This record gives sequence, C-alpha cells and structure tokens, in this order.
Amino acid sequence: MKYLTLILLCFWSTFTVQAQEQENLSLSDAIQIGLANNFDIQIEELNVEVAKNNNNWGAAGRWPTISLSLSQNNNFRDVENPAGFLQGLTISNDITPGINVNWVLFSGFAINIRREQLQQLENFTRGNAQVVVENSVQAIINQYYLTQLERERLDALETVFLLSKDRYEYIRLKGELGSAVTFDILQEQNAFLTDSSNLVTQEINFLNTRRTLNLLMGKDVTLTYDLTDSLAVESTAYELDDLYDRMISSNRNLQNQYINLEIARSDTRLAKTELYPQLSFNAGSGYTWQRQDISNARFAFPDPDRPQVVGGRTLSYAAGFTLNYLLFDGGRVRQAIENAYTQERIGQVQIEQQKLTLRNNLLATYDLYNVRKKLLSISEENIRAAQLNLDLSEERFRNGTINSFDYRQIQVNYLNTALTNIQAKYDLIESETELLRLTGGILSEYENIN
Repeated sequence: MKYLTLILLCFWSTFTVQAQEQENLSLSDAIQIGLANNFDIQIEELNVEVAKNNNNWGAAGRWPTISLSLSQNNNFRDVENPAGFLQGLTISNDITPGINVNWVLFSGFAINIRREQLQQLENFTRGNAQVVVENSVQAIINQYYLTQLERERLDALETVFLLSKDRYEYIRLKGELGSAVTFDILQEQNAFLTDSSNLVTQEINFLNTRRTLNLLMGKDVTLTYDLTDSLAVESTAYELDDLYDRMISSNRNLQNQYINLEIARSDTRLAKTELYPQLSFNAGSGYTWQRQDISNARFAFPDPDRPQVVGGRTLSYAAGFTLNYLLFDGGRVRQAIENAYTQERIGQVQIEQQKLTLRNNLLATYDLYNVRKKLLSISEENIRAAQLNLDLSEERFRNGTINSFDYRQIQVNYLNTALTNIQAKYDLIESETELLRLTGGILSEYENIN
C-alpha cells in the first residue's frame, strides 16, 4: 500500500508541475485560434472563394465566345477508270486555320437574371460559411468550458483523495499503535482506493476533453495549456420578446432561407425567358492552303509543260445574325414555369416552417436557461453548506465525535454536491451560448471577433 500511495503521489505531482508550466489560454484566445485554424471554417472559406470566382458576367453569358481552329487533311486518290480524265495516283494536302465568333445579343434578359443568381449564390455560400463559423465558435465555447469543468471535477476529486489519504494514514497509524481494529483499517483502505481510482479516471477524462478542444481549434492535440476563464457565471435577465425580435432579424439559418427564396424567384424569371426570341451574332473567317501532287497521274490529254505539283489558296469571310423563336415544344416551357412557381411556394412554406421551428427552439432554450439559473442558485447554497459540514466533520472525526462511516458519508456528500455545482455552472453557460447562437449574437458577444 505504501508503494501505491507513492505512485499516486508521484503521478499527481507530475501532473501539477506540468500544469504549472503550461501557457495560459483564455476563451477569447481559443476562439481567435479556432477562427484562424478550424478545418470546417477553412473549407467554407474556400467554398466562398469558388462562389466569388463564379460571380462574373462571363459565367452569366454576357460576352461572346471566340475560338480558333486549325485542321490539316491528307487525301490519297488512285483512279483506274478508262472513261476518266485523270488516271493514277494523286496526293492532296491542305491546311485550314480559322476563327469563329458567337455572341448571344438577346435571350429574354436571361443573362442579367443569371448574373443576379450568381450573386445570390455567392451570398448564400457566405451565409453557409457564417453558419459554420457560428457553430464552430459555439463548439469551441462549449468545449472550452467542458474542459474547465473536467478540470474542476479533477480538483474536487483531488480534495477528496487527499482527505482519504490522510484519513487512511491516520487510521493505519492508529492500527500500528493498537488503537484501531482491522475492520476500520480495511474500510479506510477501500475508500482510499476508490478515490484513487476515481482520480485517475478523471485525469483521462480531462485529457480527452482538452484534446477535443485542440482539435476544434485546429491545433496539435497534444498541446497543453492552463485555461484562464473559469466557470464563474453571471446570469443575465433576458426578455423573451427581445430575443425573438433579434432571432428573426439576425438568425443566419433564417437569412439563408430568404436567400433561397430569392434564388427560386430568379429560377421562375429564368424559365420565362424561354418565351422570348433569341438573337445571336455569328462571324467567322478561314484560310485554306492546298497542295496537290500529280507526278504519278496520267491524263487523257498529256501535256509535257504541265507542272508536277500544283497549289492553291482560299480566303473566306462570313458574318450574320440568327433569330430563334420557339413556337411549340409540347408545353415544356409552360411546365418549367409552373414548376418554378411551385418551388417559390415551397420556399415560402420553408421560411414559415423555419420561423416556427426557431421559435420552438428559442422557447425551449429560454425556459431551460431560467431553470438552470435556479438550479445553479440552489447548488451554490448546497456547496457552501457541504463545505462547512466537511470542515467541521474533519475535526469531529479526529476527536472521535463521529465514526468513520459518518465521516465518509459527509465526504461523499461533499463530492457529489461539488460535482453538481460544477455541472450546474456549465449547463447555464451552455444554455446561454445556445441563446446567443439562435439570436445571431454569438460572434458579437466576444471582442475582436468579426
């Protein structure tokens, strides 16, 4: 047992020295690091870059398309026809470069509508990125305080562990002096081992939550630091109507639904452009150089002065306008327009659904926040009483006023009360963070966050 005590004390002293050497990390620092390094945020920033790059008049179809072409052909022709003018083998080679221009001049305002849609898609992508940022910040806040919660649980378990160790050593010493029976020694040994096991298990819990926080911040999961923002809670008296107004005006998910509705309306306008004629301008130019080898050919009328290789060239230009107007397509365009109108109505229903869902979530979170405020107030009273009872019982136990069973029960009661108090603080912070996210104020709540 002495060896076990020594191992546990060495383990705990190593952890304490390590904690003292850690750098400080405030909640604001954790959020700033997460905004810069969180992988989900980085991915959404790249998606925004893609949407921004796509938002231009070229993608909308405003400008003409100009293409260059080059073709080269080789033709071998071997004729054996007594009735023909040219007999034998002839070889022809030609090279034709060219340029073509196609430009849609009018398509029922579809180009302008497509540019509006590209802008809306960029706005929607930015909105999604904002949602990811808000969710990531909320996750960092919750994980930061969860890590602090596990650390404070560790401190509470350490307090009980040290008390158990002192009590066990005290009873063991009394046993050596003959004033304590084996039953009492075994009981204190069992309590000491239980508290030791709980302490070691809690250490693992704390390390795991800290690793998760590092992961959310996009940092090496093995980094260690000392959290400077405690679970101290300053409860705020929120007004439900004010929270609802802020949610309707600032909730990012709801704002994205409005952008979706605008995109659906643009789809309807785009479908209607099929009812208009389309005017296009087309132009092109080509130059053909041709070479023909007739050295192995036979003519019906031989001419000794005829050249063996002949060549030629052709230069051509073309320009014109094309007007297309759809007269009948079996109702495809009308069907597409009706479907687009239906998608608009779906978007409007989704907005109403989103509003109702958000209101339900707000009411549930608001009620939970108020309940947790009351629970925290009760737990604060409990922990003060439990601490006082623990302080008084330690002296009474040494004086023999209370037995080991009662003293152990007081210790367990203190531990449970301390853990409940720590959990109540975290729960209240978590509810307030969710309120801030629902009302779109989670970023503005912290300084230096854009």
